[in-house]
Amino acid sequence: MQRITAYLSSLLFSRRDDGYSTETVIITAILVAAAAGVAAAIKAVVEAKVDEISVG
Repeated sequence: MQRITAYLSSLLFSRRDDGYSTETVIITAILVAAAAGVAAAIKAVVEAKVDEISVG
């Protein structure tokens, strides 16, 4: 039983996922910035079209 526990423990601790959360945060921040840029561009286009509308 001790051998199995040692083997499973070595498998668990040998996983190399260091930095995964950092990569996720960076990618998420890039996607949020891109979405904000797209939203700003759409807002500018819509405001320009609204300004072209004549009410009278």
